[in-house]
Amino acid sequence: MKELLKPVFRSILSKREIVLFLICMIYSLITALVSIFQAEQISFIMFWQIIVHTEWQLTIPTLLLSYSVMSVFRNEISSKRLFLFKDIEKPLIFKAKIYNLMKILGIFIIGTLITSFICYYVFMLPHNYISGHFFPSSPQSLSHHLLIILARIAVYVIVILLVANLSIRYNVAASVLGGVLFMLFSNVAPQLSLGKFLFPTGYAELGGSTLFAVFGLIFISGVYCCTFYYLGMRAFEKIEY
Repeated sequence: MKELLKPVFRSILSKREIVLFLICMIYSLITALVSIFQAEQISFIMFWQIIVHTEWQLTIPTLLLSYSVMSVFRNEISSKRLFLFKDIEKPLIFKAKIYNLMKILGIFIIGTLITSFICYYVFMLPHNYISGHFFPSSPQSLSHHLLIILARIAVYVIVILLVANLSIRYNVAASVLGGVLFMLFSNVAPQLSLGKFLFPTGYAELGGSTLFAVFGLIFISGVYCCTFYYLGMRAFEKIEY
């Protein structure tokens, strides 16, 4: 398994769509050029949450991520390049691809955190609406912002597993559309009375008990992840070289 991870990671990282997705990390630097904030004092955690939320609403990162996942699976299936791995068990290949896609997502999240930190403390600090504090003044505000960030990350993870599953079974358009639609439904979920309980983002906006929101977010994310991972694994095992 370890011998398989590095070549698969290099192969994934060499894709142009992956590079474009990672470039989205610098979005926070653009905010130094425009004013998108309210007059209230903004801590770093709140600033990072705003960046993650705004970045997520642009759809472009999700579109690039969906296309990247599709290319990792569908393109290699269509081009018969999987024949090069015929001596390796298919579940190991699937796990290696998913693991490395999650690693790319981790790089994206950490990169967004770092660029947001630089933007906040280097470019934004002189503004009067920037508090300069790392954490918000109230624990409730801190938990709210962290829940929103966690929910957005959970959606990205689910999109990877969903598109991986779809790309093994269907064509390019259906795979990418599936990922984008899931993101769009997640975006409107907090405004729905019952739909909010079907997506991680709905729990981030519940209010009330933070413990219930965290449990619900983890539970619904786990259901999606386990389901799509299992279905993707089964579908990948049926592929003929």
